[in-house]
Amino acid sequence: MAIVMEKLTKSYGQKLALPPFSCRVEPGEIVCLLGQSGCGKTTLLRLLLGLEAPTGGTVTGLPDRISTVFQEDRLCPAFSAVTNVSLALGRQVPREDIVALLVELGLGDALQKPVRELSGGMQRRVAIARSLLCPADLFVMDEPFKGLDEDTRRQVMDTVLARTGGKTLLVVTHDPEEAAYLGGRIVRM
Repeated sequence: MAIVMEKLTKSYGQKLALPPFSCRVEPGEIVCLLGQSGCGKTTLLRLLLGLEAPTGGTVTGLPDRISTVFQEDRLCPAFSAVTNVSLALGRQVPREDIVALLVELGLGDALQKPVRELSGGMQRRVAIARSLLCPADLFVMDEPFKGLDEDTRRQVMDTVLARTGGKTLLVVTHDPEEAAYLGGRIVRM
């Protein structure tokens, strides 16, 4: 079922955080949201995730299982990369699968280090791994590749594409090159 957003808006008092926005996202489609800072991209994602209620408009067709990568990594700094992913997923994903994905993302030497000792780019990859291992029909990612160097970014984008293949992927980015690499439809906000 398609996700349909019709004249979706969000205001905080007199401040309009998301002007009327309409978009249709087909099942399995990759959509990259591009726009200047402050245009409402993150607010839109928060509405889709149910973290905020819209001021106006409607959203239909959202699947029950949604996974996300927030702008912030939202990790527990004292815990290892493996433990951070395990905490979010419980026992539904075997430890071997967690380790395999973290290694695939280039974190093989840092599996048991507290994430506070990891670089920002490494922490970002832990957050992405947590999202990719969540059984979901929709993956919502808010600037998931920020802080990654060029080679690592391409490797991580390849992993995201491989691991979300056939699922709906909604990515916020400021980088048209990222959007082109992901091969999705670009929606400018």
